[in-house]
Amino acid sequence: DTWNGSLLSMRRGGRLVTCGATSGPSASINLMQLFQQQYRIIGSFGAPLSALARALDRIASGVRPVIDTVYGLEDFRAGVDRLEHRDVFGKIVVEL
Repeated sequence: DTWNGSLLSMRRGGRLVTCGATSGPSASINLMQLFQQQYRIIGSFGAPLSALARALDRIASGVRPVIDTVYGLEDFRAGVDRLEHRDVFGKIVVEL
């Protein structure tokens, strides 16, 4: 949903790193805009494995993730609905 806005926000020679396809596997792009603006578009799986070790060190030192809401399994659908509507700030947790 943010693809076109991301492209429009870029300056000439700008770089866009995309880390997922939450809106689906396809997006459109104006190739003339790509060439004229000399964009660099990079697909990424996210952070390197070394970042996981740093994150675990931070957790061990007391840093905790922001938890938006904790749902019971019976309310799982409500949590998914919030995620689909991007109506969250932090993590959605489902307890079994």
